Amino acid sequence: MKLYCNKARPVVLLEVLIAFALVALCALPLIYPHVFILKSERQFVASVELDHLVNLIYADRLQKLYLKEISWAEIEGGKEISLDEGLYKQLGYEGELPFIGTYRFEDVKHKPRTPGEKTIYLFKLIFTFIPKKTDVKNGKDKLRYNYDIVIERRQK
Repeated sequence: MKLYCNKARPVVLLEVLIAFALVALCALPLIYPHVFILKSERQFVASVELDHLVNLIYADRLQKLYLKEISWAEIEGGKEISLDEGLYKQLGYEGELPFIGTYRFEDVKHKPRTPGEKTIYLFKLIFTFIPKKTDVKNGKDKLRYNYDIVIERRQK
């Protein structure tokens, strides 16, 4: 009786590994569109949440203007003021926003041209948001929201 050595085993193992590699290579094109759709959906949800939050912040800034809680130097100076997580929580937003936000007032025009006892100003309230995970120098990723605000200022 003669015993046979099975020398085909390493070849079979190699064939199985090649088969797994081919299945994995064929599965990648099937999975990629779903991953892309998921990533796009997350970006869309983040932008919708940002739109909602910007409207809340706009209403808050407008209320603070009516209550005269924002100084005239801050309005007329045009300096950028950063938005923080504390303000978001105060307005009822509990999630973490993937954007860094600022706002500023920009003087468009006022009447009369020389400020007098009573002057009407048209300002743009500009909110700027930059995604946290991108390069700040790149201007393409900035999201801007512009609102027109009319302010009447009376000299004391």
